[in-house]
Amino acid sequence: MKITRRQFLKGILASAAALGLSNSHLFRIYEAFADATTSPPIIWLQASGCTGCSVSFLNWIDSTTGHEADEVLLENISLKYHPTIEAAAGQLAIDTAKNARTTYSGSYVLVVEGAVPTGLNGNYCHIWNDAGTPYTAKQAVLDFAATANNIISLGTCAAYGGIPAGAPNPTVASGVNTLLPWVDAKKVVNIPGCPAHPDLLVGTIVDILTGNLGKLDSIGRPVKYYANSIHQLCPRVCSKKANDIGEAGCLIKVGCRGRSSKGDCPTRMWNNGINWCVGVNAPCNGCTEPDFPVAGLYDNSERRR
Repeated sequence: MKITRRQFLKGILASAAALGLSNSHLFRIYEAFADATTSPPIIWLQASGCTGCSVSFLNWIDSTTGHEADEVLLENISLKYHPTIEAAAGQLAIDTAKNARTTYSGSYVLVVEGAVPTGLNGNYCHIWNDAGTPYTAKQAVLDFAATANNIISLGTCAAYGGIPAGAPNPTVASGVNTLLPWVDAKKVVNIPGCPAHPDLLVGTIVDILTGNLGKLDSIGRPVKYYANSIHQLCPRVCSKKANDIGEAGCLIKVGCRGRSSKGDCPTRMWNNGINWCVGVNAPCNGCTEPDFPVAGLYDNSERRR
């Protein structure tokens, strides 16, 4: 019976323990079956963050076609490096990332997840030690961005600093754009959210590869995904105002930041279209905006509207 490359790889991964395959073996299998001629090379770096955007993506299912994240990884893109799901480990994983940067120089899409600490010249965050020499997230982003064709700042931390940039954190974490003022603004695409919605990552990669990225707004977000405020799309927009969390109705009086936050959460929703923050009676916390997080999340003053 003929099986597809995806089916073969899934079978190998599922039975890896029984077969006694090492990380090195799995890495070679990935390399042998990655179609570099048709699959866009992706290099994914993680800086200061919680890995939530990776988890969000790995839970993704296309609501229209039913395709899952593993199908995208195994059939549609050639993921050259990702520290969370990398089959290789140690020096082999480091060499994988370095070789991918050289081999696909000028053609790969760089995905950065997490804020980039700049304090102490970035020494707060080492993404690996190469032959005993620390390699900081700051230096990695500078190096890999320099030879990338496009850069995606995935999640609010990578886009604007997010939680790692909150005071009084001494690491002086920042978004990728702040670190790369020399990069053409059109080259860096911000996909904010805490976490970023997996639909938007997959859609943006497809748009980049097909030349249909479209217009970015003033803070680097694709307008097609961040054109409207949460409030505009919210089904509670005309409801009476709730006086406390947990009550039905518009949550503006308990600190909902939907009026000042852009995104399509009310219509796209989360967990494969199951629900979203306001849908479970929690106010929007504005996680797609540069000033997230903010103090006094449930403050209902005018400055929060």
